[in-house]
Formats: sequence, C-alpha cells, structure tokens
Amino acid sequence: MSDKNWKRNTLLIGAGIGLLAGLLSAYLRIRKAESNNEIITFKAKDTAKIGTAVFDFMKKFL
Repeated sequence: MSDKNWKRNTLLIGAGIGLLAGLLSAYLRIRKAESNNEIITFKAKDTAKIGTAVFDFMKKFL
C-alpha cells in the first residue's frame, strides 16, 4: 500500500465507529428507561452476554 499509516488509520476509524455506536446505544437505552421510569442496572452476567454478542457479530461480518 502507498500509505504507511494504514494500520493506524484502520484502528482509529474502527475505534471511532465503535465509540459512536456505543454512545448511540447507551443514549437510546437511557431514553427508553426514562420513558418507563426505570433505572438501568448492569450485572456481570448481562455484561458478559453483551460482550459475547458483540464478538459474535464481529466474527460474522468481518
């Protein structure tokens, strides 16, 4: 490749997309909880499920 920094650029773009997707997801979850007068709580099991789902999604599409 002609661009020497392609690895760095790829990592930065991927991190930026992940950041934006995570912020949007959190924002939508907060809006839903507020409209239902709920408080969001995270348990270790729920967090592990989300992490597993993200990695499964990445394996399928990348």
